[in-house]
Parts: sequence; C-alpha cells; structure tokens
Amino acid sequence: MKEIQIKELRGDDIDPILEMAFYAFFSSPGNVEQLIKNKPFFKEDLCYALYEDDKVVAGLMLKPIMQNVRGSVKPMCGVAEVVTKPEARRQGYANKLMNLAFVKMKEKGQIFSTLYPFKESFYERLGYISFPQYRNAIFSPSSLTNLLKEKYEGTVERVNIKDGLDIYLDFLEDFQKKTHGMGIKHRTEQDRLKESPNFWLAFAKNSEGKVIGIMTYRITGFWKELKVRSFYHENSLAKYLLLQWLANHADQVREVHLPVFPNDYPETWNNDTFWGEKGKIMNREWVPSCMGRVVIVNKLNGLNVGTGHVSIKIIDEQCEWNNTSYSFTSNNGILEVSETSDYDCELTIQGFSAIIYGCYNLDDFPFKGWGDISEEIKKTIKFLFPPAYPYLHADF
Repeated sequence: MKEIQIKELRGDDIDPILEMAFYAFFSSPGNVEQLIKNKPFFKEDLCYALYEDDKVVAGLMLKPIMQNVRGSVKPMCGVAEVVTKPEARRQGYANKLMNLAFVKMKEKGQIFSTLYPFKESFYERLGYISFPQYRNAIFSPSSLTNLLKEKYEGTVERVNIKDGLDIYLDFLEDFQKKTHGMGIKHRTEQDRLKESPNFWLAFAKNSEGKVIGIMTYRITGFWKELKVRSFYHENSLAKYLLLQWLANHADQVREVHLPVFPNDYPETWNNDTFWGEKGKIMNREWVPSCMGRVVIVNKLNGLNVGTGHVSIKIIDEQCEWNNTSYSFTSNNGILEVSETSDYDCELTIQGFSAIIYGCYNLDDFPFKGWGDISEEIKKTIKFLFPPAYPYLHADF
C-alpha cells in the first residue's frame, strides 16, 4: 500500500512543483531553470505537493488575487500548476489536492476561485463553470491607415513594460473597478515584468495628460505579427488613439493579433478591416477558456445587483459549508445574503456560479444537470442577477 501525504512547500522547496509544471505545460526537454528562477515572485502563493512513498508526484499552487465580481472587488484564489507526473496520473491525486485547496480558500476568506483548465469537464465536476472564450481579432494594420488622417485630442507614448510598470498597474487597478470578472495578480508576481521585460507598453493620454488606455504587445519580427497581450480603454477616444498607433505599423508587420472582450465587436470599429480574407476573429490560441466558481456563498454580500429577491438551495459536493438554503435580496441595488428555511429552486454550485458570473442561459440548466427553474423564478433571477460578461485578465 502506497503512503500518500500532502505537504505545504515554501521557498526553495517548491522546485519539484515547478519542474512538474515545466514538463506539463512547456516545450520539453528544455531549460527548466528559466521557470525555477521565478521562485521569488511566488512567495505570496500557497504551494502543496502530494507525496507517494516520500516522492513528490503531484502538486498545485494557490494564488491570492483580487477579482471584480458584479462591481465589488473581492478576494479570489487563482489555482495554478495543477500537475501530476505521468506515472502517477489517473489515481485521483489532482482531486485530493483540489479538495484541500477549497479548505485553504475558506480559511483565507477567498470567496471565489478561477483557473485555466487542462480539461474543462474535470473542473466542472469540482464546481467550476467556463467563462466566454477569449477572442482574438486578427487583421492587417494597413486596414487602419485611414485613421492616420484623423487628429484626435490625445497622444500615445511607448515604453518598455519594465519602465512603465507603475503606469500599467495603476491603470489596471482603476480599470478593474468597472470590469466584471477582472482579476489582478499580487504586486510581488507583477514584478516579474521587470525581470522579463518581454512587452512594449503603449499608453493613450487625453489632452489633459490623463492615461485613458493601455496596450501591451510584442513584435515577432519584420513583416510578421504584432501580438497584443492587453488592450484596455476607458472610452472611444482611447480606443481610436491605440488603433491609430497600430496603423503606424502598416509597413512593418503583416498582422495584428488583438484580444477583445466577449461583448466587443471589433468588426464595427472601422470599415474594411474584416472584409473577406482581410481579417478574422478567432479564439485566442495560447490559453483555454478560464473557469470560475463561488467558494463561500454567505460572503457574497455587497455585490451590485438589480432588483428583487430569490431563495436558492445550493448543492455543493466539494465545499460542504455551502450546502444550505440562502435568501438573496437587493437592497437598493446591493446584494444581501442570509440563510433561510424556504427556497424557490434548487441548484448545484455550478448553476449558482453561472448566475453570479452571469454568462449562461438559464434555460440550459436542466440539460447541464445544474437544476430546474420555473419560468417565474427565471424572470426573478434575471432581474436580480442581470446577464454579464466576465473577463478575467489575470493569467497564471
């Protein structure tokens, strides 16, 4: 019989987790030292390793992240580097680690959790639901050259991300306050950008000198691609200033790859950009759709909601502390949560998380096994929790 133990690792002891992560998620064999050298930036994370007869065979990392959910910035846990060595897979080790992770999240008061899955169905069984897939608008910058004739009331400046990190992070923290689903990693990990300055930062300013938009990107080579990592703007002026900046690269790069929000329609921004084979909108290639779930239901007070009241009995197989009936009431647009003995419907934690994040059709719930809701209660839920489009931002 194999002896199974789970231990928390810190400092230099996290090497085994990073080595397994390198094998699982990077091109290998290769220089694993490139990943291991980032250890100092993970000091805020909780790292757990599963031992099989005193040998590390699986692990994960839990990242403290603040996330905007329906207008309220709350503690969230980003689950990363869920890895198992090939010889130890399909023995339930990832499940064991995740069940421990939920307990640690509750202890830390982390109300939500998100992750980027290696397999969506695995994490859905653990209560997570998929967010809308990140999309890339791919187009030729030459299609934007008509914007170069325009005189906008603002400017764009470019610096290396390591030199503009404070500008970048200050803008993100402000932008997060009005962006549902947006999570930002802790500043310790953001400092990695100073050590690995792999991105340009272009930031748009209005006529008063206020930063109103940011774009991080890199260029893969002459007449190759300009790949944008982040493209955030407070208003249309910022958007068109940054698009005009991209137009300046018409004779340098063949394509721009630009991430867009789920409810953004870049085909409406400028004529002829997506006509025929000139442009296309595709899922972002380097990362799967992220997933999220509610970890502590009774800590949801304070979310911005619509109007009304509904009572829901929640079934959560992993976080047993959620297994009760709750009353959700709008008090002048602010959510109040309390326990109750009566309920209007019964939902799994997946169904409830889908309502909170706002990106699912309630009619689909019975087909997904998340619960059955009457037509009357569906209307109530839609008024209380209007549809929304979560966009995580943080990658880990």
